[in-house]
Amino acid sequence: MMAHLGDLSSALDYRVRLEFTPPLEPNLLVQGMPFVSVLTEIEANSSTARGETLRKQYGRIPYGSPLYWWEIHSSSGSVTCVYIGQTVRLQVQQRFDRHPTVHRLLSQYANSPNERVMFRLCSRFDICYGNHRSAIEHLPPDQAAKVITDVEARLIFEHQPLLNKQYKRKPKTPWKPFVVDGVNFG
Repeated sequence: MMAHLGDLSSALDYRVRLEFTPPLEPNLLVQGMPFVSVLTEIEANSSTARGETLRKQYGRIPYGSPLYWWEIHSSSGSVTCVYIGQTVRLQVQQRFDRHPTVHRLLSQYANSPNERVMFRLCSRFDICYGNHRSAIEHLPPDQAAKVITDVEARLIFEHQPLLNKQYKRKPKTPWKPFVVDGVNFG
């Protein structure tokens, strides 16, 4: 039995479709985000013994949210993307708790009456290749990590978020050629 439902190893290229949640308030982080790491989600989706153990533990396969997007909402109605990041090995909550850029962003705008900091989580990350369509969590871990890194780099290059430092000057050479078919914001 195959351990993973998707596999890009023989694909020459692929297409990506992304969806993000509506803007979320940072105070949700105090309550804790109920997500696992993407690698744990991939493992839960596999037909391995560990995957079976995780499915029994959670009762259903939990979600890992591979990308996140921080933005500033001004009182005039404008929305500016200020940071794009990924969560492959850490849970979303752990990533935000340990990320100095997130802390700097939140403290910078904490008392601003004219601007609000919000974040979005990637709620759908589909990969299309050949006649196949898979969710990111159905790929082997090494492939998923490469795809997530490439898509994150492309989004950073295209949107030029103020607080990102990598991938802004020139496009990253991807693992395999890909196109982002669409990014939908809920």
